[in-house]
Amino acid sequence: MALRVPVSALWPQTQLICVQMENEMARQMDNMRRSADLMNQLQHVLRRETLDAETAPSSAARRAPSCKVEKDGQHFSTTLEVEDFTPEELTVKQVGRKVLLSGKKEKKEESEEGSYSYRYQEFRRELELPEDVNPEELSCSLNNGQLRIEAPRMALPSVSERVVPIKSDNTGCIKSGEEQKKE
Repeated sequence: MALRVPVSALWPQTQLICVQMENEMARQMDNMRRSADLMNQLQHVLRRETLDAETAPSSAARRAPSCKVEKDGQHFSTTLEVEDFTPEELTVKQVGRKVLLSGKKEKKEESEEGSYSYRYQEFRRELELPEDVNPEELSCSLNNGQLRIEAPRMALPSVSERVVPIKSDNTGCIKSGEEQKKE
């Protein structure tokens, strides 16, 4: 004898599961709407701060300082545009015939709205001094955002000239063509 379970007894459980799924989906949709609203607010804040940063005069300072080398008969000089740096933030070192230039700057700000900004700038340059420049007489000055490094040129020693004899296995020393003309 088989037990017969009425089919209608299964339907209430199915309806209960559907109601639970609908409630869960509604809860998830509310969470997604709140997340989308937060993302929109964040997007507006970022867009406003990005536009402010692009229009600020300091946006040009993100590039590396330009360097101009000048050579004349009397002096050697190089000029770097470092208008965003103070003398305390700059370092000039001379090692042998090399000049090592560097600048480092950090700036932290907190706005009234509670946002923070942090800006870090650093550059490094290395220059090789020409042979006719005395590294001991190197000088450095900073005026109107221009870092100028200069040194006077010194006279190069005169090059002496001599005729070098050519040796041969057969005869020992052979006179050069100019020596033979003199005889």
